[in-house]
Amino acid sequence: MPTGEPERRRIGILGGTFDPPHLGHLLIAETARVALDLETVMFLPAGEPWLKSGQRITPAEHRLRMVQLAVADNPNFCVSDCEIRRGGATYTVDTLRELRCGFPSETELYFIVGSDVLDQFHQWKEPEAILALCRLVVIERPGGPEEGIAALRGTFSDALDAGAVVSVAGPRVDFSASELRRVLAASQSTRYQIPDTVAKYIAEHDLYRTMD
Repeated sequence: MPTGEPERRRIGILGGTFDPPHLGHLLIAETARVALDLETVMFLPAGEPWLKSGQRITPAEHRLRMVQLAVADNPNFCVSDCEIRRGGATYTVDTLRELRCGFPSETELYFIVGSDVLDQFHQWKEPEAILALCRLVVIERPGGPEEGIAALRGTFSDALDAGAVVSVAGPRVDFSASELRRVLAASQSTRYQIPDTVAKYIAEHDLYRTMD
């Protein structure tokens, strides 16, 4: 039988509060999956995201269920509740370490982020360790400059030169979870913005009836 190195698995990871999950999240995940030939994209609803400390967030069990409903019809997507189960403040580096232990060493992890968050990346817990544990996938605004990469260049140039960061042109959509919460509080339509299954769940559980 032929022998050789084991085939490397390529797993995408998309973390977020998902409050609520919307079609922009799904489009970003699918864009990254196709561009990087990922086996799957794992959605990770945050438990207690430290960057949103003090803000009101929908209970984790509702956000987890909404994400499960949002991705249910896509066999290339899955959901992990590891951050919710872990409890306490949610830090990306801790999650990546936990996930890394669950995959063979040759598995490549691709952590997907929007370019708009990278001006704060140096404030994340152990950013250098994050870049060692995964490849950072930066979803850039289509047709614009690589702003996310530029934000990392000054502090993390060695990691960039080593290929730890990948830039992917994002889809031409502009969804805002905070705006969707305001629309939902006003009982206005979110059709074509939130998956129908998620919208039904929101209505059944009377979520987002008040403004942030």
